[in-house]
Amino acid sequence: MFARFRKLACRSDRIVRCSSGHLYTTMWIWGGSIKAVRLGSRRYQRCPVGHHWAMARLVDPDSLTPEERKAAGATHDVRIP
Repeated sequence: MFARFRKLACRSDRIVRCSSGHLYTTMWIWGGSIKAVRLGSRRYQRCPVGHHWAMARLVDPDSLTPEERKAAGATHDVRIP
């Protein structure tokens, strides 16, 4: 499972879900972050959908419906703080 997570996390633009359930796309670089506080496999960052600060975690795109992937791709957080 860790290998699958690492494979997903290596790409920079990833779909994440905040702790309130919102889906969006963010820049996710394995082992580093500029605009978020890393807490293990999760990050505390601003959610552009709900306009709040929340924990965000990676989501496997294969587990989402096509509508969810489209909605997540339509909203991207800021690239640089």
